[in-house]
Amino acid sequence: MLSRDRIRRIAPYALLGAGAGYLFHIATQIEYQQRVGTLGPDFWPKALLLQLIALCAYQAIRIALARQPEADVAGVLEELVEESEQKHGVTAPVAPEIDRPLALLAGIALTALYVWVITTLGFFSATVAYLAAFIALGGYRRWGVIAAVSIVGTLLLFFFFVKIVYVSLPIGEGVFAQVTLALMQLMGIR
Repeated sequence: MLSRDRIRRIAPYALLGAGAGYLFHIATQIEYQQRVGTLGPDFWPKALLLQLIALCAYQAIRIALARQPEADVAGVLEELVEESEQKHGVTAPVAPEIDRPLALLAGIALTALYVWVITTLGFFSATVAYLAAFIALGGYRRWGVIAAVSIVGTLLLFFFFVKIVYVSLPIGEGVFAQVTLALMQLMGIR
């Protein structure tokens, strides 16, 4: 029989897994006309939900079968880092806690602004600006790196969403639409 502590620790995974199961059931009812050689709109939601269900089941079983329920099981990567630190006599520096409520509010405002302008600027232009501003807001000041990360990161996201996942992203209006359409043509996206 499971103790109250184990049940309390398993409950969030059980609830999340049950919710994912319900959403998976809904995703199986998506109706569409299958096109040869393409994934349907139900593929990615179902794939992600199955992974979430499997993860929740794994965590629940791990907690239920743990020999020492009061001791939290560390992840494999965490154990490797700790073993390496002990072996080499290195201790990781403790990062100072940063209390930046204004930066947090600015990040929230920046995200809200991004959502507001994405239909006008289009995914590509809005995301490049958003990523650059968010990185700068975080305190990073190497502008060449910020520009490269913003542009390359957005290009990768754009290609992934449009070419692989088949998500229709906003192209923007006016000159921004022309930029997005030219970019799609360069990337071989129809």
